[in-house]
Amino acid sequence: MTAIVKEKLNSLIQSEWDYLESKKGEWSLLEGEQDMEVLEHVLRCILHLDITQKKPQDFKECVKVQNPDGGWSKESHAEKTSMWITTFVGLKLCRGNMILKDPEIQATVDKTLEYVLSMQEEDGHWSDPEWSHLDTTCSVTYFLTIYQVTQDKTGDDRINKARVRGFEFIKGWQQDSGLWKDDTFHPAGIETTAHLMQYTLVPAYFMDKIEYAGKMCLEAANSLVAEQAENGSWDNENTDHTMDACRNLMLVSDTFKNKEKYAPIIENGVRWLIDIKNEQGWGDFPQEPSNVERTADGLDTLLKYRRYCTDQPMSHFWAFSK
Repeated sequence: MTAIVKEKLNSLIQSEWDYLESKKGEWSLLEGEQDMEVLEHVLRCILHLDITQKKPQDFKECVKVQNPDGGWSKESHAEKTSMWITTFVGLKLCRGNMILKDPEIQATVDKTLEYVLSMQEEDGHWSDPEWSHLDTTCSVTYFLTIYQVTQDKTGDDRINKARVRGFEFIKGWQQDSGLWKDDTFHPAGIETTAHLMQYTLVPAYFMDKIEYAGKMCLEAANSLVAEQAENGSWDNENTDHTMDACRNLMLVSDTFKNKEKYAPIIENGVRWLIDIKNEQGWGDFPQEPSNVERTADGLDTLLKYRRYCTDQPMSHFWAFSK
């Protein structure tokens, strides 16, 4: 590890997890009804901290609030299924169950798969009224990839075809700038591009052997780098989008064996995040009060950065490999 000292990083990681543990009432289903988007952010931290075995019930409780159609709602006890929430809760259960090996969780994710496949539109996209077609579609291609890797079903033709159709939809939306932008949801394109690169382009390259997906990914990476501010942030000091950009560049630069080029960019972003954080946690922008969702994003970024500074493959942290 270079200028960001390893001991400091370890200390920050522990402090941020202590903060999330102190806020269990705001994310754990064991404490009552929850926002499932916040919960799935914390489940990702549990996975990357390698403490899934100590927190089995936080995964198992998700089974109880699955909707009859196989999806989940944003609010745990609401009835309206959200595709975006469904995919991210589903993939966390796929990952957690590699360790827990719980038959109820297995049946739950199998049901989720069938629901997701049944909802693909004719042109290849998936929809969610709260999210753009781009973000929603890439969340599904990510879930399909994780399902296949964790279930040893990479040869499942039905899933492969659905993901490729999703990729074909997404590739047509890339703009001349190299970014993907959505005027309604994320006009700057930083978050959307970072999501699409991780969740659709990288799987299209390594799962579906679409060579030009790799080229598109690297072109988009360079476009993201061009958008970084001098202080290391992205999108007018948006902490969420800066975290997205950093994590995405970690995966892409490691996948395409180009860490030397992107490491200084990533370090600059991570350093900014450390410099502007609250005593514990992050808000959505500097000097805003900490919230659980953004803090879980920040902790995930630190955990991924710690791994990035080793020789271990980043793909494991996305469950793209076992």
